[in-house]
Amino acid sequence: MKTWEKICQTLLLIFFIGVSGSLYAQFYVSPKVCLADLSLDPATGQMVGCEKRTAFFDTEPSSVSWLWDFGDGSQSISRNPQYVYQATGNYTVTLTRGFSSGAVETKTKQITVGAFPNQPKFNDKILADTTVCESSSLELNPFKLQLVGNVKYKWFPTGDTTRTITVDTTGCYSVEVFDATSGCSRSAKINVKFCLQESSSGGGIEKWYFGKGGSLEFGIEGDSTERDSLAVEGDLNPDLPLEDPAFKPGVTNEVSEVNTSGAVAMVYDKNTNLVFYTDGNKLFAGSDDTEIQTANGGNFTVGNVRSSQGLMIVPKSNCNACNFTEYYVLSLNPLTKLLSYSVVDMRYNNKKGAVVEQNIPLMFTASEKMAGIRSSNDSAFVMYAFDYKKGAFNILTIDSTGINTMEQIIGSSNVDSLSSVGYIAISPNGRKLAHGVVIAGRNYVEVFDRNLNTNSLSNPVLIDLNVVAPPVVYGVAFGSNSDILYTTIKGNSGQSSYLIQLALFLGDGASISAQKEIILQRNDEFGALMLGPVYGIGEKYLYMSVNNKNFLPYLQNPDVKGNAAVVGLTYVAGSASFGAPLDGLATLGLPNVLAPAVEQEGEGISANYSGNCQNSPTILTTQGICSPMRNKVTWYFDDGTKKEGTQTSFTYTKPGWHTIKMVVEVFQKSKISSVVNNQVVDKLTETECTEEEYSGTIYIKPAPVLTIPDKLYICLEEFEKKPFSPNPKGGDSFKYLWTTTLDAFLSDKPTYVFDIPATYKLEVTNNFECVAKDKITVLEGCEPALFLPDVFTPNDDNLNNDFEIIPAYITDFDFKVFNRWGELVFNSKNPEIKWDGRFKGKVFGNQLYPYTISYRSKYFPERGELQTRGSILILK
Repeated sequence: MKTWEKICQTLLLIFFIGVSGSLYAQFYVSPKVCLADLSLDPATGQMVGCEKRTAFFDTEPSSVSWLWDFGDGSQSISRNPQYVYQATGNYTVTLTRGFSSGAVETKTKQITVGAFPNQPKFNDKILADTTVCESSSLELNPFKLQLVGNVKYKWFPTGDTTRTITVDTTGCYSVEVFDATSGCSRSAKINVKFCLQESSSGGGIEKWYFGKGGSLEFGIEGDSTERDSLAVEGDLNPDLPLEDPAFKPGVTNEVSEVNTSGAVAMVYDKNTNLVFYTDGNKLFAGSDDTEIQTANGGNFTVGNVRSSQGLMIVPKSNCNACNFTEYYVLSLNPLTKLLSYSVVDMRYNNKKGAVVEQNIPLMFTASEKMAGIRSSNDSAFVMYAFDYKKGAFNILTIDSTGINTMEQIIGSSNVDSLSSVGYIAISPNGRKLAHGVVIAGRNYVEVFDRNLNTNSLSNPVLIDLNVVAPPVVYGVAFGSNSDILYTTIKGNSGQSSYLIQLALFLGDGASISAQKEIILQRNDEFGALMLGPVYGIGEKYLYMSVNNKNFLPYLQNPDVKGNAAVVGLTYVAGSASFGAPLDGLATLGLPNVLAPAVEQEGEGISANYSGNCQNSPTILTTQGICSPMRNKVTWYFDDGTKKEGTQTSFTYTKPGWHTIKMVVEVFQKSKISSVVNNQVVDKLTETECTEEEYSGTIYIKPAPVLTIPDKLYICLEEFEKKPFSPNPKGGDSFKYLWTTTLDAFLSDKPTYVFDIPATYKLEVTNNFECVAKDKITVLEGCEPALFLPDVFTPNDDNLNNDFEIIPAYITDFDFKVFNRWGELVFNSKNPEIKWDGRFKGKVFGNQLYPYTISYRSKYFPERGELQTRGSILILK
């Protein structure tokens, strides 16, 4: 290394670390040293408090071994240990550092471990929630009548430094209380909801800043979604999303404040508002692009204006405080390879933020490659930084406890120093990580599997790009899944640049290399690649930076294996547009973008249904509003019915669209309820907060209508089998299910043949998936019958001489015959006794004789006495 480079490196390292006097005289210790703040809550048995670790860092870049003595008997052998003291007091910290030459030196520093103030609370809780009427205001007091000693206050998001604040807007509020002597602090937060106050609006779709004034806005396109009126459950008044949404680049992209040839970092909040950003030189507020300064009004410079990817802004989770009060600005010094961070506190400067901690060393040595992602459970952010000297990844987990580092040596260990520049890419699903490396003068891409739980890497796959370096592999980016990877090889000084597609689904490195697609080869200088926007659900394009161009080329179909035409490359000779137009210029870098999970504040009134079939119960549910305030919910149906409750049931008898009105009354407890804990008193003293009306609609699908008798009879004496079909209406097609009463399957045909007395169940489902259920009881029963002639000839020829009646399934038989004058001429109560046609010993032929037959049914005696009338002709 040249002498002037050593001098620059030393000066820059002094600047970044902020060490006064000789660089090697001491080491870095966190400005606040606080004791452990964890304790056991006797009421719940849970641990409460926050872990307040003290960070130590050896600022000597050439040291190779370390032995720390923290002055209380505990030790560490890491360059950058983090430690928690268990008691207040003065301690002597000793660092014994070793060098590759075998030399050893010892340095000491005196530190004072401070105490905490009393724990602030809201409503006697460290983490509280409250709801008040929209027209009200609320005073927040973290100590009520307590004496708290010599303390200072800092409120989020207002930035107030008073003991109390009064709020009138829905949101998260937290206070940090500092001991005035030690600076150690404790926090408490309260989520305040003003009943039905409009929620905080999101900032829309993310926007990228990069290059020299470059910016890229995204628009989202898609067809309007039609409400699925046949869905079995849903919202009564749904907010319909776009169908197949797709993000497109903006047509006009205004000049931004950034001015860099390399890295840019941007961070968004939980409502997708841009919080702030940096171009490696300055910090800019996302709300109005004003420059962010230090807390005392001084200028702040990041000091990283040329690294490829060595910038990142990470939301800092705070224990017992609102997220996100503070943000880490991580920056790599390209000369010293020192990764350090500063802290921006958003409680300053009217919520635009100020730098409250500067240039805190984090690790040696890192490359210019850094990439980050939200953890799989959204509780932390995970960052990967590559150390090309070791062939190692430094994995940083950033959560409410601070920054936890883990080193993993994996992949190729003999990479060239050219591997320190370029980009790391993490697939959108978080399961893959990739970066470019140079080994023995050749360009490669290295791909790893990423564990979503442990964040560790595994199964490295080395893919030969078959291009000699230089030019050097630079940008990497995945498509919308882990199957396709793109990389650029950056040429300069007349060298060709390449845009290459790698089909990772082919499995092994050799197969992927053999089937790589060179999407584009030009003498332009290709830079970073990025799928955008980073957040948001929908189809996305993959963008490529090209140095000093006023456009940003993109691939319209990045998830398809194929050439430039197949992937929809816009950078094609002779085309009308080379990509997204820029008012500024692109350079080599595209931004590192991070954001917490989206969360809309406030709550609205809504109602859901479950079940929408005719003649079946429809369950209607609302969560109420402004919980935990008492709600009175009244439902009004279009037939005049009125019901109450947050959940109710209603059965519609007519298909088609129906309107439902819901009225919600919200009641606020009086202050006396906090003194007298009694439900009767609560209701007598509460006041109405608001009354809100909600209207929605529901489509009731037609259900099958069945025609089934309650009972059906079969005559077992005659071995009768009786077929039956319900002939349903109310649908275009039907499915049938005949079962026993124990739900044993019998048939799925529309007609069932009954031959055994029993009770049978039938379920009919129409094409709307609505169901009609019924049952039929089959009993043994033969219908009564009489078989008798209309004429007989009592002439003693032995043919049809008698009037014979053959009965079936009857009892109480009574047969009577009359003459034309109404005289009874024959009577028999036994069907076996036949009438021979004689009256008073004579046959009066060729006459009609009226008769009656009275009887009862053998199987259906409940029918009572039955009678058959007729007349019989006697011929002689």
